[in-house]
Amino acid sequence: MTTAREVPDPWSGSRSTPHWVPARGLANGLNSHSWAVLADLAEAQLYRVLFALIDAGIAAYVLPVRTAVLERGDPEVVWRLWVDIPRYRAAEDLLMELLRYGRPRRPKPVQARRRRRRVPLVRKPQ
Repeated sequence: MTTAREVPDPWSGSRSTPHWVPARGLANGLNSHSWAVLADLAEAQLYRVLFALIDAGIAAYVLPVRTAVLERGDPEVVWRLWVDIPRYRAAEDLLMELLRYGRPRRPKPVQARRRRRRVPLVRKPQ
């Protein structure tokens, strides 16, 4: 069995210790010694969440993860968010505030629409 190939973080030159981002992952450029999983994100939410965590000074990275599709419309791949453990509660509060109103909704199933017969509101005398 082979191990996953790791890619160096492009922002690691500005820090004292290099941080390695796993293959296909995205990091926000901040360093941490310990990580914890916080949430699974849709692809449309990635950059908004990462940039908000940068502004708050919380280290984070995301990795694509394959999931089982349970219902029609569920994504096959979600992005798992890992955050710095000492700042976990602050990241959780920020994420809940950020995504409270911007949650993507599942598309409604398309149903065949029946045409209604048009009836005039006022009948004209004949």
